[in-house]
Amino acid sequence: MTGTPRWGIVATVAEPAPLVLAFVAHHLTLGASEIHIYLDEPNDPVGDALEWLPPVRVTRCDKSYWQAVAPRRPRRHNNRQSINATHAQSVCNLDYLLSCDADEFLRPSSRVDDQIAEIPEWATWTKVFNLERTMVRGAPQQSIFDGAFKVHYQGREDTQLRTSDLMPIGFTGHAAGKPMVRTKIGMNIGIHVPRYGHIKDRVVPPHYPADQIELIHFDGLTPLHWAGKFIRQAAKTPDRLEQLPPFRIAQWRKIAASLHDDQALRTLYDEVNAYDEGELTRLEDEGYVVREVFDPTKALESVFPGQHVDLTPEAFDAALRPRIDQWLRTARKHGVL
Repeated sequence: MTGTPRWGIVATVAEPAPLVLAFVAHHLTLGASEIHIYLDEPNDPVGDALEWLPPVRVTRCDKSYWQAVAPRRPRRHNNRQSINATHAQSVCNLDYLLSCDADEFLRPSSRVDDQIAEIPEWATWTKVFNLERTMVRGAPQQSIFDGAFKVHYQGREDTQLRTSDLMPIGFTGHAAGKPMVRTKIGMNIGIHVPRYGHIKDRVVPPHYPADQIELIHFDGLTPLHWAGKFIRQAAKTPDRLEQLPPFRIAQWRKIAASLHDDQALRTLYDEVNAYDEGELTRLEDEGYVVREVFDPTKALESVFPGQHVDLTPEAFDAALRPRIDQWLRTARKHGVL
């Protein structure tokens, strides 16, 4: 690769506008040449706030879009994300494209393009590993981006982070990282890895692990946002209810019962996503947690001058609640909750 490599981001979004605007502003400030935003809900008003930005490419995933790129609109969100990311890498003017979610933010140690330039020619993609946000148990949340960050120790099994049978390395979301792929070489971009070939015989190409670029993942910007992911799962799975383990349905019902009780919901959230102050200090001393402030306010002011973007949990939840209430009604209609 000659010259300064061009890199960008692709994300399929269905989130409150403050999160999407912060996502775009943060990555433009880091130097992204293009940001491809696919609106899972084609009439999402956040598109109007982004379409005027030259580096941002907004695609409204309406009926005509799906007719052009797939036999039909995939039912599963992950499949829609993969199709959209693969579409973006085929039409972008970039050397590398990172596929991630709107609740994931790059955390590079230096300029992203300088680090991309060091990727060897044989590597068709690089794996960007993620940290995960955690909270101080019971501490008031002032911003949707408050908290510290759990560190992922790839390949190690001695983590002191809280673990469970489902999450043996102490993360509540995922610890698989996200792919940054070399574009225009015909790869299908999956959620965590790209592949060549058709579904039945896809091959994962060799990758070069990124060690100076990371993602920070906010697995639930607020307790309500975290709970909403479970309610959405419940709403989308009526046809395979009998295949689900009983503990999953019990978990959904416990969360659903707390949706309109802020204190009960925060207590549930803290059980899995928060640590006492003393625990955080010990984890930080051992290198399992980093304490740093993530605040996209300056990036927002730079990219959207004169526009106030409210990052308070109250504003975020107010935008989110109608969507979650609709999922709850759907789940109850189908007898899931």
